[in-house]
Amino acid sequence: MLVDESVYTSLKTAGAFLRSKGLSEPESDAEVLLSFVLQTKRSKLPLIRGQKLTDRQVLQYKKYVLKRSKREPVAYITGFAGFMDFEFKVNKNVLIPRPETEILVETVLKLSERENKNLVLDLCTGSGCIAVSLAKLGKFRNVTASDISFSALEIAQENAQINNALDINFIESDIFDKIGDKNFDMIVSNPPYISDEEYSTLEPELKYEPKIALTARDGGLFFYGEIACQAVKYLKNDGFILLELNAYKADEVGRIFSNNGYKNIEITKDYAGLPRILKAEKEC
Repeated sequence: MLVDESVYTSLKTAGAFLRSKGLSEPESDAEVLLSFVLQTKRSKLPLIRGQKLTDRQVLQYKKYVLKRSKREPVAYITGFAGFMDFEFKVNKNVLIPRPETEILVETVLKLSERENKNLVLDLCTGSGCIAVSLAKLGKFRNVTASDISFSALEIAQENAQINNALDINFIESDIFDKIGDKNFDMIVSNPPYISDEEYSTLEPELKYEPKIALTARDGGLFFYGEIACQAVKYLKNDGFILLELNAYKADEVGRIFSNNGYKNIEITKDYAGLPRILKAEKEC
């Protein structure tokens, strides 16, 4: 597959190989993987285009490019993903953080500052990218993060350590099951929201991610219904719910919260113009 060991020709050959496999961003993938092999910044690759790879680096790069050609996500190959300018460890026990979720974090930060809200719960925390980002960028007095998966919580706690966000309270809990009698100003979540029918049509990369973190019964609406129903017991008066949405079921989710007595329901669009973030306020 790779006929030369220089940075330039390795990138060209790997990019062409990945393009032949139908990947949408083959050159980008090739660059990210090679920068990981060389332990250098991607932006520096043009400056070392003539540098020769060692035999070990060539073999490692071939291995990673082959994995990517089989549609394994780059983040799982390298073991890391960027989010909100922080770096997060990821493996197949957690979802890969996505740019759309940054909108959720930014919305929470703006709202917390404007409304002076400083107690937050992150449900279905996964990698911990939301909780860690809030703890690092916000002025919260307390951040609690929960997940049903112990394996996911291990990764989340490691990410808290990596990013020096050591004041997060992690709880193994099925939604609110183990939250106890705590009350919060804000409850935040990027819950599983893909239906079984939708799951069968997903891109191959998503099949590498944990299905439990992607899919939900009731046509993908189960967790929205559970959060809407139960959150009132854990929210302070005039507290807020902020959730990432299945963009194609935003109206249905909005009705779920409206029917459960929430007020001032707002939906924010993502970078593609799709409805992505729901904000709802507890009725006093």
